[in-house]
Amino acid sequence: MSRKGSKVETVLAIDIGTTGVKLCVGVLQGRQLRVERLVETPLPSDAVREGAILDPDAVYRAVRAALASAGVKQKNVLLTVGGPQTTARPVRLPRMTPETLQKSIQFEATRYLPSAAEEHLIGFQILPSGNEEQMEVLLVAAPRSTTDPLMEVVERAGLEPQLLELQPFSALRTVQALYGATLPFAYALVDLGGEHTQITVARNATLVLTRFIPIASGTLSAALKGYFHYTDEEAEQIKRSLNLADLLNTGQPQENPPLRLVQPILDELIREIRRSLNYYQSQYQMQGGRGQIERLYLYGGGALMQGMSAYFEYKLGIPAQLLDPFSGDVIVPAHVHPEQLDTGVRWATALGTALAPLEMAAPFAEPVAETEPATAQAAA
Repeated sequence: MSRKGSKVETVLAIDIGTTGVKLCVGVLQGRQLRVERLVETPLPSDAVREGAILDPDAVYRAVRAALASAGVKQKNVLLTVGGPQTTARPVRLPRMTPETLQKSIQFEATRYLPSAAEEHLIGFQILPSGNEEQMEVLLVAAPRSTTDPLMEVVERAGLEPQLLELQPFSALRTVQALYGATLPFAYALVDLGGEHTQITVARNATLVLTRFIPIASGTLSAALKGYFHYTDEEAEQIKRSLNLADLLNTGQPQENPPLRLVQPILDELIREIRRSLNYYQSQYQMQGGRGQIERLYLYGGGALMQGMSAYFEYKLGIPAQLLDPFSGDVIVPAHVHPEQLDTGVRWATALGTALAPLEMAAPFAEPVAETEPATAQAAA
């Protein structure tokens, strides 16, 4: 999939989540993605759970509806896959040539996967660290029980998959495309989804840790529905009306029962995120403070809750901001609905996937030489 930077190329990216199918149609030219259409079609509950497609017919219908709505004629498609069963972790291996590693990766991966290696799609990236005897490799794997149904659905819809990658890599690409060389040496991405929250740490332009936490936007909705007997629509409306920044007015009692209800849930989520960040810190030697997490980027539908970034920043003591894909000059919203512009954090993954051909031509951010760190593993 090598690309010429000056070539004009249409790109189609699809991100299938728990609540819906997101589709991005764009045009790549130079170092820009011109977004022509963003479409989302809802999925019935339980059609997708933890990244796995449980109702292929429902997902197929949603994909077809999204393609029809977008007027897509493009056949090649770029895809993401997610869920707690996916793996992305740096591992230390005996030094070998890339050709040898390609032949032996199935065997090497066996030690790090919860089930047999042949039950996974496996990829790797050699990282620029290690020593003469060992090499550091980013091991990436997704269970075939998740990837096979996804591939079958999109092929049934008449599409030809050209790329399949884990969702955090897509969002990481969006961050790197927006901020490039100005990014901190180490930072974290927080995907506040409907079913789970995913914390991802990037160090020296490379993903080094990712972890799923079963507390998410849907957890807040369920609590509101259960306690106040709201309908689904009422719970979502109340959630949108809450402002977490009100909780930062210390010394002032909060006379907002829904806000008081969601606060301990959010605080538990933040405790789990802090545990993940502390785990990362414990695995890396601090070289002049360069391994310290310096910024949080929040995205996903849950990040749209008012005051979310301010609350995270206050609780974690780390500067936090919403990941707005349209805030730079790499992703150009040519024909994007105003409501989609206002909720760009929901599209960070699909847009990052669409940027993949540009990254293949030239990375948006590259590692720099450093003193060798200890290896971090994916948090359990």
